[in-house]
Amino acid sequence: MKSQIFVWTLIPALLLSGCVSASNVPEPATVTPNVMPHLNPSPTPSNSTLPLTCQITDLNIYINKADGYCFAYPIRFTLGDQPSDKPDVRGPAVDDSEEPIHATLGVEVTPATDKTLREQAEAYVKEFSVVDPSTFTWSQVQVGGEAGWMVEPVPAMLAYRIVFVQHNGNLFRLMYWPVDIPEAKADLDELTQTTLGSFAFTK
Repeated sequence: MKSQIFVWTLIPALLLSGCVSASNVPEPATVTPNVMPHLNPSPTPSNSTLPLTCQITDLNIYINKADGYCFAYPIRFTLGDQPSDKPDVRGPAVDDSEEPIHATLGVEVTPATDKTLREQAEAYVKEFSVVDPSTFTWSQVQVGGEAGWMVEPVPAMLAYRIVFVQHNGNLFRLMYWPVDIPEAKADLDELTQTTLGSFAFTK
């Protein structure tokens, strides 16, 4: 009889301990999709003296000699009507409106300050948007061999994905938009992957 009582008191204890140990097992980490894989070198580089990622003949290439950088972008994307010193790379229209939306990249270059890159990025975002920068998603990225910051979504008229990187005394801002239009997402991710994977400094 005593042995039966012992068994019946032991079973709940074992079940309870099993529940406790299961609840203490950490959940697997969620893997965040990487929108910036490195671009595989093209099998058909040209014979130029540019960095290898800017010699790809299978993609379009943009070269800015004045600010010292270059990058590749998808063949079906085109340069917009901005001045040549400020690239405006656009994908196909994603709607049929009078002012259609395009997945777009613009690059801005200004002198860097003595602040850290993150401090410069936050200062810019505070002027660019009325939303508190701490509410955005910040990620560290590599751009042309330099450590950079990517922040999104930064709302203005459309929401932006902005990449900040500093090189040779200059602050580079790679401005991708719109991140808030579902129809443009695939084009925008492709544009981000290709340009960040190939971006190189030439001086």
